[in-house]
Amino acid sequence: MDYKKAFIDPEIEIGNEFFPDIYNIKIKSHNENLIGTILTATGKGPNPAVILLHGFPGYEDNHDLAHGLRRAGLNVLVFHYRGCWGVKGSFSFENCIEDVKSAIDYLFKEETLKKYLIDKNNVFIVGHSMGGFLTLNCCNDDRIKASVAISPYDFGLKGCVMREDKKELIDGIAMFSSAMDPLNGTNVMTLINETMKNGDNWNLRNKASNLAKEKLLIIAASGDTIGPISLHHIPLINEINKYKNNVKEVIVDTDHSYSNKRIYLTNIVCKYIEGIIKEEAY
Repeated sequence: MDYKKAFIDPEIEIGNEFFPDIYNIKIKSHNENLIGTILTATGKGPNPAVILLHGFPGYEDNHDLAHGLRRAGLNVLVFHYRGCWGVKGSFSFENCIEDVKSAIDYLFKEETLKKYLIDKNNVFIVGHSMGGFLTLNCCNDDRIKASVAISPYDFGLKGCVMREDKKELIDGIAMFSSAMDPLNGTNVMTLINETMKNGDNWNLRNKASNLAKEKLLIIAASGDTIGPISLHHIPLINEINKYKNNVKEVIVDTDHSYSNKRIYLTNIVCKYIEGIIKEEAY
C-alpha cells in the first residue's frame, strides 16, 4: 500500500490481469441479503482490505473515500444494512450492529479471501457517523487489525440524554424524521425508543476501557452540528484517556460530512492504515 497513490490514477492498461474492478455481492445476515460491492485494487495481491461503513441513513456514502482507499492499494467492501436502500428486512440499530458482524464473517470466508485476493492479516474497519458508532462496537473482533471512526455518533449517549432532556428528544425526533425515506420496517418513535432503551448498554463511554485496548483512530469535526464534539467526541476521548491506550485522535476544522475536507480526510485515513501495516511488518 502507498497512501500517496490515493490521489493518483493507477498506471495500468485495460485488459491487464490485475486491473482494478468492482463486484456486486450479497452478504447473508439473519436470513436477509445485504447488498454491497467490493472494489479491488491493482496488483496481484493479496491486498489489505477495508470494510467501509456508511452512516444513518446513508445519504453520505463515502464512495470517494472508497476509491481513494482502493487507489492506495486496499480492497474495499461497502454495503447497505437491513431495511435501508432497498435491502429487505427491518431497519434498526441493533440490526446494523449484527450486519457489520455478518460482513466481517463474509470477508473472512475462504472463498471470499481467495476470489478477491484479500490479505486476511490486514483487514480494517472504517466508519462514518453511525458507521463510526458501529465501528467502535465491532472493532474488538480479533480478526480486525485496526479501525477508524470518523465523527462517530454515539446513539447510546443520545438515548441516555433524550430520556432526561426534552430539547435533546426534540432534536432526536427531528434528525430521525429526516432519515425515514430510505428506511423500511421502522418509524421515528420506534428508533427513538430503541436508542433510549439501549442507551446505557450502547453508550460508548461505558466501553472506554475496552476501546482503549484497540488500535483506533478517532476523527472529529470541530464544526459538527449533527454530532457536536462536545457531546459525541470530547467525553469519549477523555474517558479513553483514563487508560493506557493505542487510540489516536485528529480534529478537523469542518462539518459532519467533511464537505470541504474530503481529500484531507482520505489522506488521514490512508496514512493511518499504511502506518499500521508498516508497523506490524517489523
